[in-house]
Amino acid sequence: MSWTELLSPEVLARIADYNLLSRVAVEGFLSGLHRSVARGYGGEFVQYRGYVPGDDLKHVDWKLYARQGKAYTKVYQEETNMRCALVLDASASMAYRGTRAVCSKFRYGAMLAACLAYLANRQGDQVGLFVYSDRLLTGTGRGQRSPRLPQMFAELAKVEVGKRADHAAAMVMAEEYVGKRGLIVLLSDWHDMEQGLARLVRQIRFGSRDCMVCQILDADELDLPFADQRRFVDSESGDEITTMPALVRENYQRRMERFTARQREDCLRNRTDYELAVTNRNLGDLLAAYLYRREAML
Repeated sequence: MSWTELLSPEVLARIADYNLLSRVAVEGFLSGLHRSVARGYGGEFVQYRGYVPGDDLKHVDWKLYARQGKAYTKVYQEETNMRCALVLDASASMAYRGTRAVCSKFRYGAMLAACLAYLANRQGDQVGLFVYSDRLLTGTGRGQRSPRLPQMFAELAKVEVGKRADHAAAMVMAEEYVGKRGLIVLLSDWHDMEQGLARLVRQIRFGSRDCMVCQILDADELDLPFADQRRFVDSESGDEITTMPALVRENYQRRMERFTARQREDCLRNRTDYELAVTNRNLGDLLAAYLYRREAML
């Protein structure tokens, strides 16, 4: 995978306007990708609001007052200088690509991470990338400056999926990078975290950190569409089973619905955004829909 394949011009065009809108109306997109619209008098001009007694008169637009006969105060957007850590699972299960997907779960997650890194970087935030399996494959240390995007994407493009996922170790590195205040975005299929995701996000949310969980799944994993007898092999444990999908499909689908519902509930209960990303969905549509919902909620 070439690093230039990670950023599609079509996807960037699809989400470009939402970043602009978030600078006006939303306190950071993705719950803080993060030039927050922290109202103040330093930084970049954002908009006007009606004058309120007590406002500093030097920030009143007197030319506008002369034209309209009403006083308006200039509102500015201040830099929050926050860090964003993008944490991508590269364990064996992420290599799966089903019959309807355009790419593997890992590649979909890599493209999603690249888009988020691009947007955060454009907004002036420092971005760290942490890719892991049973060990950290690439990462940015706390004292390091954020790598330039081409360098970051080149490292990401060279990653090959590994074995099992050591989520906890990767989280420690990401937390050290952002400190007590910042955004951590988690990208994984979470197949091995049916019980442990809530604990993980509680740990991340400690203090003033924000967190977003993206669960990346293949459509075939959700509905088991196969007709013929199949042998299914767990890519990480090696366990296998041979069965007729039609015999187990209904129970399997119910179990997957419960699984994703629980992940969502655990995240929302801990004030963490949750997004289900299915790999046959257009990436630009996924991101645009998420940003639209965020704007509507705030």
